[in-house]
Amino acid sequence: MIDLKKYKKVLAFFAHPDDETLAAGATLHKLSDLGSEIHVAIPATGVHSRRNAEEESKRLGDLIQLRKDCVMAMQFFGIPSSNIYLGDFPDNEMDTHSLLEVIHWLEQIIDRVKPGLILTHHRFCTNIDHRYCHEAVMVATRPGLNDHVTVLCGEIPSAGCLKPVQWEPNLFIGVSERDVESKIKAMETYKGEIRPDPHPRSKEALKALAKVRGSESGFYFAEAFMISKIYA
Repeated sequence: MIDLKKYKKVLAFFAHPDDETLAAGATLHKLSDLGSEIHVAIPATGVHSRRNAEEESKRLGDLIQLRKDCVMAMQFFGIPSSNIYLGDFPDNEMDTHSLLEVIHWLEQIIDRVKPGLILTHHRFCTNIDHRYCHEAVMVATRPGLNDHVTVLCGEIPSAGCLKPVQWEPNLFIGVSERDVESKIKAMETYKGEIRPDPHPRSKEALKALAKVRGSESGFYFAEAFMISKIYA
């Protein structure tokens, strides 16, 4: 059993704007209600992989709008703009940079925030940026004396897994219907990312997934995570 109340400072570290909402939006809302100070760090742009289909001017406009959408979406979780850190690593090409560059970017934020809990991607996601973020977190949170950071890894419904058996959640956080509705409202703010039913990023699918994760764990609604590190 994890006691969310003990995590006074939380960092959500996800590759692209909307990943944090898809993976942990209801949990972020719950943590905010519990009084946690929440920070969100997003290293990649989430746009420029579309260069084969969109002109640069269109992509730049989309990037500006996506970042505005992110700030607005985080308001549903009580997260101020001052607690949002947006990087400019290339979308779906973070591996063109060394992992060390991502680690250094993340370490600066960790040094500033000093979180007790980090929420991030799991290591088996098919998206290269997601896997890069996971590896960066695992290095940046290596334990030291009086320095222990819990790391929980969430699922991105639209990203898929290498194999179904490699997504094996071992922590279910029970959330309220209000938490789920806040997650959906935040996702609806990402007008360029939300999709109509039955897409995994639709509001119907997101609520259904929360219901399924709840049914798997004895809650009405839940979000699922894999525990990478937890300290008693």
